[in-house]
Amino acid sequence: MGKLAITYQHIADILSFEVSNSQLEETLKNPAFNWDPLVVEGSKHLVLPAIYCRLKARKFLHLLPTDLKNYLEELTNINRNRNKALLSQVRAISKLLNEHHIEHVFLKGAALLASGCYHDNAERMVGDIDILVKKDQVYTAFNLLKSNGYDKSSGYAYDTIEFRHLDKLISENELASIEIHSHLLNRKYRSLIDLQAILNTKNTINGIAIPRTYDLSMHQILSWQLNDKGHYYKFPNFKIFYDIIKVNSDKDEALVSDLMRFKYGKSFLEIAKFYFKEFSHIQSNSYMIYISLSHKTLMNYKPLRVFVRKGKYALNFLLKRLHLLLTNTSYTRHIFKKVFNSKSFRSF
Repeated sequence: MGKLAITYQHIADILSFEVSNSQLEETLKNPAFNWDPLVVEGSKHLVLPAIYCRLKARKFLHLLPTDLKNYLEELTNINRNRNKALLSQVRAISKLLNEHHIEHVFLKGAALLASGCYHDNAERMVGDIDILVKKDQVYTAFNLLKSNGYDKSSGYAYDTIEFRHLDKLISENELASIEIHSHLLNRKYRSLIDLQAILNTKNTINGIAIPRTYDLSMHQILSWQLNDKGHYYKFPNFKIFYDIIKVNSDKDEALVSDLMRFKYGKSFLEIAKFYFKEFSHIQSNSYMIYISLSHKTLMNYKPLRVFVRKGKYALNFLLKRLHLLLTNTSYTRHIFKKVFNSKSFRSF
């Protein structure tokens, strides 16, 4: 395997619950083992606290260089305290929305923290607080939060058309910004998730509404594969892989079966299977074998990987901007103003 693939495999083996301690210890004790690329890639994938917590649970912290052990311990402590404050923030938001009878569920990291699925909440790094709100209550929820301390917002410099969420809401007194979602996927793929079903089947844990595990995992996977172009680039996301394993969705036959209906579901499962033993029970079809070979080839040849990724990024950027220019007059005005910086274009 190429160097990056080896680093990815080390991350997966540390996070996995099916790789034996003896096998992992043999790898980490090797004098040639290099921690530096693992830290770099673990940081990119936002799993450094999870790596530290798994090594601690496996009683392997003594294998870490002292400086690295201290760094990861400090980072994990910071994240634990942050998540404690974030959960307090989630509870306050939940109480406010419930008091005003706004139908909602928390999503992604906030929902996972609230579910109690982690042995140590420090494992999960969380950015924004994502909330799905019933479509006819989205602006009510937005204005309610805005009048209760989240009085600043951040969004695009142009008007968006049927975007997944409204502008981010920000409070100077809280850690995380809030994204109120009316949809979960980009317009082309919205039929893949039944929003009302998610709201109808939600679970409530300690007063916090979260989706059932199937919906939580399906949203995470499709959001990465489609919204964030994971399928397009055919690259792994170790934070999501670990989330899936922590809630045992890798063993959810209904979820796996539904993912197997779509090429982007198959590619997620195959790349997960490439690194994690937890997914080894999933039978690969011809398309998935192609995905595995393609991923392996890209991981083994860095120049090819860099060329393909940069080429795909450039193509995606150009097509996205062209689509916006043709379909969104607000974006077109924004571009003309930015390029020409002329008052004459304000009436365009």
